[in-house]
Amino acid sequence: MAKKKPNSKGNSDTSVQRSEHATPANAKNAPPNNTPYIVIIALLLVVIAYLLSGGGSNPTASTSTPIPTSNQPDSNTFNQATLYTGNIPEPYLKPEFAGFFPDNISGMRRVKLLHDSLNDESGGRFASKVEDSAHILYISDSVQTNFEVEYSVYKMESAEAANEVLAYYTTETGWNTLPKQFDDITFWIWQGFLEGAGRPYGMYFYWDSINSGAFLPIERQGTSYIAQANADLLCMHGETVQDEYFIMVDVHAPFDKVNALSDQMLAEAAKQITAQKNQT
Repeated sequence: MAKKKPNSKGNSDTSVQRSEHATPANAKNAPPNNTPYIVIIALLLVVIAYLLSGGGSNPTASTSTPIPTSNQPDSNTFNQATLYTGNIPEPYLKPEFAGFFPDNISGMRRVKLLHDSLNDESGGRFASKVEDSAHILYISDSVQTNFEVEYSVYKMESAEAANEVLAYYTTETGWNTLPKQFDDITFWIWQGFLEGAGRPYGMYFYWDSINSGAFLPIERQGTSYIAQANADLLCMHGETVQDEYFIMVDVHAPFDKVNALSDQMLAEAAKQITAQKNQT
């Protein structure tokens, strides 16, 4: 938090120095010369007229577009893109990851997500300990979506490494401090929506045809999209571990729906994790 600068008051006491020069005797009875005063008054009138005519204003400022807010995106917020109308394949998941992810839930579709939250949020700190990962984006069946879920599973080099990552989120950063139980799985929650954190209204979910996946306008922007947020999507993130796997379920929805959607997705995730655990 930036510290407030202390208010400093300058010393306003000024002394008026009087001239000690005497007026020459031969000038005392001379008629006053008013010419300088007339010139000064005329100049002041010219300046006042100039200012009243708007000559001192900034014409650019008066016609500039207001800075867009998160609720008013325009071309200055997101590059204009076109709707992708090609085939969007069902994401492929390796067998060791497939069991962690819920299938398509009613009203949702899932696509491959080209985004590595752990690497971004930790500045690459755990990159050397990640053996593999899988990332899925859950969005609405329709183009205009009022939710999105970024679901990621990381296979770490060991169970100790997975717990080290969880400790980073819960203890070191102090983000995920609220435990919530679903079945026998504990998710550690960050209530980002209480801080106004999330994805802004109008945000595009871009499509990368080469890599057959969706990406967010965080580090780059695209030219085609598969969905667009039709509301401010505030976040609630849940993290947990299962053996050597670190699991992130980042839910985004409007303020009045984010709790319910988060509970739904975390419950689905817990069901999948429990089933996966029982198979091993």
